[in-house]
Amino acid sequence: MNCEHNYLKPFQVNDFPEDTTKLAEAILLDGNDEPKYPTCLTNIAYDSENSQLLMNILMPPVYIPETGIIDQRKFPLIVWIQGSAFAKQEIGLHLPHLVEFAQQGYVIAAITYQGTESGGHFPSTIRDTNCALNYLLEHTTQYHIDSQQIFLWGESSGAYTAIMTAVTQNEAFFFKNQVKPQHFKGIIDFYGPTVMQELDTAPSIQEHRSANSWVGKYFNQQAITSQLKDLQQADPRKYLSPGLPPFLIFHGTLDMIVPFQQSLLLKQALDKNQIENTFVAIQGSNHGTDAFWSPAAKKIVFNFLNKNCEKEEI
Repeated sequence: MNCEHNYLKPFQVNDFPEDTTKLAEAILLDGNDEPKYPTCLTNIAYDSENSQLLMNILMPPVYIPETGIIDQRKFPLIVWIQGSAFAKQEIGLHLPHLVEFAQQGYVIAAITYQGTESGGHFPSTIRDTNCALNYLLEHTTQYHIDSQQIFLWGESSGAYTAIMTAVTQNEAFFFKNQVKPQHFKGIIDFYGPTVMQELDTAPSIQEHRSANSWVGKYFNQQAITSQLKDLQQADPRKYLSPGLPPFLIFHGTLDMIVPFQQSLLLKQALDKNQIENTFVAIQGSNHGTDAFWSPAAKKIVFNFLNKNCEKEEI
C-alpha cells in the first residue's frame, strides 16, 4: 500500500496562498496584521559576569521577524530603573504604566541592579546601569534602538541611580570596565533622594542614619554621618555642570519615605549650574502612588520626551 502524501514545498511570504475554505458556522472577521501592541521581552541577561542581572524590554509595535518581514525602524530608548530602597527590584512593577510609552514609539528597557541583600553597595547600582547601557548599545538593531536618543528614568532609589549615572559619565570610578561615556537626551526623576546625609533633616516614617537602614546598607552597612567618605562621591551635586541634559523632577508633597525637600535640593543645584529643569509637585501625594501616572502627569512626561528627541510616527 502506498502511503505517500502529496507534501508541499515551503512557500515564500509574498506568494503564500490564503485558505479559502468556507465554514457556514464560522464567525468571519476582517483581518489586519499590522502590529498594534508593544512586544515584551523578559529576563534578558545583560552582564556576562553576573547572570542574575536582567532586563525586560518593551518594544513599540513592530513586525515580528517570524513573518519574514522585518521592520527596520529605530526608536528612542528609555532606560527605566525601578525603586527598591537599593534592595532586589521587581522590574515588572511599572511595566503596565510604561506600555503606553512603548505604544507611542519608545523602547523601554527596565533593568535590574545588584541589591544590597546580595552584596550590592555604592556605586554598584550606577556601574550596573552603565553595563546595561553598553549591552543595549551593542544590540540596537535587535531591539530597534536609536543609539543617539537615550533617556534615563527612575523612581526612588532608581531615580537616584539615574541621576548619578547621567552626571558621572566622565568618571571612570562609576564604570565596571571600559569607560564608554554616553550623552543622554533627558533625565526623569520620580521622587528620588539626592543628599543621603540630609534625609533625616525632614519628616519621614523611616530613619536613614543607622548602618541597618536602607541607606546604611547601600553604603556597605555603615552608619550615615557627615564624615563618611563615600557620601562625598555619592552626592550628585558634586558632578553638575552646564551642558548636562534637561531634568524632569516629580515629587509628592506628602512623601513619607523620601522627603519632598530632597528634590528641592536637586532643583536648587540644577538652577545654580544653569541646567534646564522642570519641577512637578504633586500635592498631597505619598511615595510611589498612582498619582504619578495620572493622565496629567503622563502628558507632562510625554511632552518632555517629545520635546527633547525626534522619533518616527507609529
